[in-house]
Amino acid sequence: RPAMARRHAAVVCTDYTTAAVTFFSNVRVPATLVAATAIKEAFVLVSVPRDLAASQGWRILRRCYTLMMLFSFSEELSCVFISTGAMMLLQSGTLDTKAPSLVALLVRELEYEYVSVRHHFITGVLSLMFAQALRARQALRYQPALARAAMFAVCSSAASLLTYSNARTITYGGYAGMALRFCVLHLRLMASYARLAHPLALIGIASSVLALVFAIQATHEPTHAPPEERRLGWGLDEMPAAGRAPPWLRRA
Repeated sequence: RPAMARRHAAVVCTDYTTAAVTFFSNVRVPATLVAATAIKEAFVLVSVPRDLAASQGWRILRRCYTLMMLFSFSEELSCVFISTGAMMLLQSGTLDTKAPSLVALLVRELEYEYVSVRHHFITGVLSLMFAQALRARQALRYQPALARAAMFAVCSSAASLLTYSNARTITYGGYAGMALRFCVLHLRLMASYARLAHPLALIGIASSVLALVFAIQATHEPTHAPPEERRLGWGLDEMPAAGRAPPWLRRA
């Protein structure tokens, strides 16, 4: 009986409303900062340096950078939006907010929000860091050793952060398990609303597929010059390097 009493005492439930609201609020603030940084720096590599205009490898790097920065922005903005919605649900009085622990409450009552917020935040940060590694590689291309050092330093930090997250995980067995659980929950949510009466779910699914298709297509798409440069007779992929005559003048 004393052992049974101790077990009952160990599972005493507490109201974790305030703690849960604080959790989502604490995630929302850094996600906002990351989102602002990502959208501000997303298009800095759109302009093509003359010495890299004809290189397919550098073209793929620039496009991967832009896509990863925009993906980071979308992930962090999703984190902010879902965190706000979860905070409103917690304060609506419609949930049973008593549980043995905060994590138990979130997994039981707000599993989608809990998993989504963590997944979006970590994925957005990692995408931002790997994008900056690519940016360092191009910006420091005239010092190849320095460029590689900067690139691998950022990748090392990203890998270390992910290792720490996996080592200290409480639920789902680390980032991969959490990402898998997010995919299951998200697909379940989208499938439950994939009706003509709810076209936004269908639009979301279709947009995700199209984004993936066009991202793959973008790696092989040539860069088109603006109209004023097109009138001069060359596109960005055949623009002359500094000090060289344009193709139409050399042919003349």
